[in-house]
Amino acid sequence: MNKILLICFSLTLSCSSIQQETVFQRINYKAMTRGYSTEILLQDNTLKYFKNSIESRSLTLVKEAKDSLNTLIKKINLKTINQLKIPSNKYQFDGAMYTTIEVILNGETYTSIGFDDDNPPKELTSLVNFLLTLIK
Repeated sequence: MNKILLICFSLTLSCSSIQQETVFQRINYKAMTRGYSTEILLQDNTLKYFKNSIESRSLTLVKEAKDSLNTLIKKINLKTINQLKIPSNKYQFDGAMYTTIEVILNGETYTSIGFDDDNPPKELTSLVNFLLTLIK
């Protein structure tokens, strides 16, 4: 009986120490100002790009791009992206588009603090730049 309990306990510890794979379910980049908006929506293997709420492009993501996005997301502390320090606030007077990034990862939704589209917080710069290169 003790051996069975010991084996069950060992298996429980082993299973809990296996790290869950970090794979995003959705990434949504939204930038808007008075009279203009853009959105990049990545879900499953599809990227959709919208201008003023009209879909202007739809692409299938290759595995390498999705892997790169997952790597960039792993480098960000998603639990604190709504508390990041923004380097500028030009969006407050229409000097830049008000931008947010929403990431759904392992069933949890993380939404960034709003920031200027041309000046994201340093923690998000690599992700933002990569997203923007996908639509060019």
